[in-house]
Amino acid sequence: MVHRRGPWSQQEDANLLQLVQLHGPHNWVRISQLVGSRSPKQCRERYHQNLKPTLNHEPITPEEGVVIEKLVGEMGKRWAEIARRLHGRSDNAVKNWWNGGMNR
Repeated sequence: MVHRRGPWSQQEDANLLQLVQLHGPHNWVRISQLVGSRSPKQCRERYHQNLKPTLNHEPITPEEGVVIEKLVGEMGKRWAEIARRLHGRSDNAVKNWWNGGMNR
């Protein structure tokens, strides 16, 4: 099985969301087999970083920025741990905010 690389299509996203609703966000090997064109890791990351219904896609607020800076000072760049303390933010969104220089 050759896995696609690059951007996900709207159809792939819709299919992934439907499969996660059906099978739950756990059995990524099975979901990947049913998607047919993406690896289990790609499916898991696409869901948790982009498609999960509880994610907040709004820009990170100045208040959240203060919290991120404080937590990076305390625990370093442990993005997943920091994201867990910010409601509805993915570790990727937090990392991208930090690396985008918006914290300066």
